[in-house]
Amino acid sequence: MANWRRVAAIYLLPAGVFQSVVVGGAYGTGREVVEFLSAFGPWGGLAGTALVTLGFTAVLGASFEFARLFRVYNYRDFLHTLLGPSWVAYEICFLVLLTIVLAVTGAAAGRVLGEAFGMPAQVGTLLMLLMVVLCNFFGRRLVAVTLTAGAVAISLGLVALCTLVWQASGETLWATLATGEIKSGWLSHAAQFTMYNSALVPVLLYSTTAIERRGQALGAAFIAACAGVLPALVLHLSFMANYPQIITEPVPAYWLVVHYGTPVCLYIYVGLLFMTIVQTGVGVLQGLNERLDAWRTQRVGQAFPAWCHALLAASMTGLSLWLSRVGIVDLIAKGYGSLAWCFLAVFTLPLLTLGVWQIVRAPARSA
Repeated sequence: MANWRRVAAIYLLPAGVFQSVVVGGAYGTGREVVEFLSAFGPWGGLAGTALVTLGFTAVLGASFEFARLFRVYNYRDFLHTLLGPSWVAYEICFLVLLTIVLAVTGAAAGRVLGEAFGMPAQVGTLLMLLMVVLCNFFGRRLVAVTLTAGAVAISLGLVALCTLVWQASGETLWATLATGEIKSGWLSHAAQFTMYNSALVPVLLYSTTAIERRGQALGAAFIAACAGVLPALVLHLSFMANYPQIITEPVPAYWLVVHYGTPVCLYIYVGLLFMTIVQTGVGVLQGLNERLDAWRTQRVGQAFPAWCHALLAASMTGLSLWLSRVGIVDLIAKGYGSLAWCFLAVFTLPLLTLGVWQIVRAPARSA
């Protein structure tokens, strides 16, 4: 039993945390999978998922090993050690990412609740953002519960949905794959998907403290990468049963539920999606609160009170509500796409060059 717990702490915990971080709006709506993978054809999407797996493995492996060697398991120490004064550039990019994530989740909530129940999209968006503010007011414990429950629920929901699609349209799916279509642009878009999701890695390093050897770090990175990409692969294959018409759908996973599920399935999906959208927003704002609390604690010895957290959440969600009017498709395509190149400059390249150089030069520590 003790050995199993150790194996789970080394290899499974980082994978579970990483998957919960990327599941949220990315896989719950299916829009990001379509935008960065499925839009480039059946084999373009498969090639993209392979590239994303390799990219995640490289970034996670370098991050896990860097954290192990230098004993930096929280994001502040990790970034300061890796980037020095340039860590500020990462924080600026991350703040912009948080704002766009909230806007995307708000737009998704408005769209789905509008189509499912006929309510105005702005009402659905506002309802989601109000729930995010309340969850952040009640703090870390509630956030941890919603993050865990949301990741498990949406993963199970996606498995059930994709099983329905494959049973009903399996022949069409295989016929689409048999065309061998691969469109140009798959490489750059898969790289973008990798880079903006990899920017979240520093916030999950707390889950890697059990790693003691370089081989364990690399093994854990590969397992976490596969866990993060597997839902994208399953969704991509499901989308191919209705390719290419599904590419234009703002919330393609919802479209699949409408066409393949029962009314009960639709209500369950909307409930699960809304919960995961809320937990994504909660996780985003909690991360920002913890950054500011760490900064204030370092200077005055105490964190911000709960009402300050709620005020910050209200301000951020107000800005996100305004941005959500752009629409989920444009927010994902233009917002995430542009930020990917920013994170390449401020995090991915420094990690895979300067970070790897520091790893190589560091004294051996149970390598």
